[in-house]
Amino acid sequence: MTFQAVFLLLLLSFLFRPAAGAEASDSGDTRATRASVISIEECVRAALDMNPGIEAASYRIRAARAAHRKSRATWYPHISVSGGYERTDNPAQAFMMTLNQRRLDLDDPNLDPSDPDHTQNIRFSLNTRYLLYDGGQTRLGENAARERIEVSDHELAARRNELVYEVRRGYYYALRAREMIDVYTQAKAQIEKSLELARNRFSEGTVLKTDVLNLEVQLAEAEEDLLQAENAFRLAVAALNTSIGSDIVAPDNLASPARQEPTRLPVDPETLSVAEHPELLRAAANARAARLDARSTRRAYRPGVEAFGSMDMDSRKASSFEDSYRVGITAEWDIFDGHARSAARSEASAHRGEALAVLKETRKQLELDLEDARLKAQNAAKRVEVTRRALDRAEESLRTTRSLYENEAVEMTALLRAQTAMTRSTVRHQSARFEYLEALANLDRTAGGM
Repeated sequence: MTFQAVFLLLLLSFLFRPAAGAEASDSGDTRATRASVISIEECVRAALDMNPGIEAASYRIRAARAAHRKSRATWYPHISVSGGYERTDNPAQAFMMTLNQRRLDLDDPNLDPSDPDHTQNIRFSLNTRYLLYDGGQTRLGENAARERIEVSDHELAARRNELVYEVRRGYYYALRAREMIDVYTQAKAQIEKSLELARNRFSEGTVLKTDVLNLEVQLAEAEEDLLQAENAFRLAVAALNTSIGSDIVAPDNLASPARQEPTRLPVDPETLSVAEHPELLRAAANARAARLDARSTRRAYRPGVEAFGSMDMDSRKASSFEDSYRVGITAEWDIFDGHARSAARSEASAHRGEALAVLKETRKQLELDLEDARLKAQNAAKRVEVTRRALDRAEESLRTTRSLYENEAVEMTALLRAQTAMTRSTVRHQSARFEYLEALANLDRTAGGM
């Protein structure tokens, strides 16, 4: 094969090969379009990652864990080092410096303890102390700190539970607001169609001018309703982004849920309880921590025992140090402290009583919220069914009335009433659908997350 033939084949294969770049561009556009649609699950995940309230609760958990580590520090020996330089002609201090340096000579004729020369000392010390007994306060404090870790953990879970509900409710509210735009747009189109028919009949002299004017008034009202719906939709999107903590939702990237009419609730509300609700668990952990604090204040009346030790090195100059040590055990028992311990005990007892009362109140309130959510969910499911039947009848009524009006069998007022009823039925049905979804989210919230 000649060089020219090979070159021609390569040129033809290059010219007629598939446009890979175009295909990649098309697939990229498709992916971009798909990525632009954000689901409710994606909104929830984004909120859990970016919401400032969740971030703040996470830091509170870190603080609680650090406090627990701090409470355990007493179980370890405390070790410190120190160093310093002193110069003095004070008789007592100069005598002790000379004695620690192991160079005191009582036979020295020049020794005058009451009038020493200027004396200097360089000292390095290694000190340690270890708690042996404190009446159990350290152990109780550690247990209370551990309970407060649980308090912060349950607080984060409660905040996440509330945030998930806020995002779901905001998402459904935004979808409902968008549906209202479609409803009022369709209503406006229906009125425009009726207005065109009325104008034609007015030009033929078969209807009065008032029929046209009434429809024009109704059209203006529909345009006003549409404008308000558009504003409500934009505000709902802004509120949703605020709950998420980032502007990831736009008016054109909300994914609508499946248009499935509920026949029954996805879970039996009677089987739900608040036993595992994070708010209740947080209140219970806080009550346990308060009880441990109260026990700790009673242990303050017991003595404390501590071991100690030190290693000291003394010298006139930075060489030839003389060392010494000191070890021992000390016991301390406060006999009277101005009633500080009794006041602390009364304060801790009051905090414990408060925590127990809050626990009872929290349980009652959560049970009430759950019962309210049960009733709302059951009512919302029934309301969807009722509004669906009403909407079907309104649609049929409007079709029949418009046909009769076109055949001059009814007056304009009947058509106006049918159109108004159709719009109201559509609004109520769409509202019922999203209120049902919101009721399910609320039921999930009150049960602590199903």
